[in-house]
Amino acid sequence: MDVYLSEEAFIYLKGQALESSVKNHGGLLIGHKRGQRFFVEKVYPSRESYISSERNYWALDRLFDGKIIGFFSFTSGAEKALKILQPFAYGKLFLRIALRPKNRLTLKPYVIEYKDSFFLLPISLHSRPKGKK
Repeated sequence: MDVYLSEEAFIYLKGQALESSVKNHGGLLIGHKRGQRFFVEKVYPSRESYISSERNYWALDRLFDGKIIGFFSFTSGAEKALKILQPFAYGKLFLRIALRPKNRLTLKPYVIEYKDSFFLLPISLHSRPKGKK
């Protein structure tokens, strides 16, 4: 299982990461899944507390025509990811993002899985846009 991130989504995430006010924020990943690959086409920023509610998730999923494939977070701590480890998020993508020196993004993708409890299963990032550092 892996993730393909469109150039538009990558540029948007990098722009969000460069803003100092983005700390501890996240949002939704919009796209589709084909076979074992998640295709992230767009991103939608949102307060993490908003998307950790099942009621709010389903309202947003209807708004985006069922194209929510996952969630992203600009936090590095595992405690933020724990809020999204809920039944409505099972099988969805979780993308943890950090801005490193020289404005390089570190992207760590996971799938939200369940076996006795919810956990994050690391997967690979298939591709990222070339020439965009």
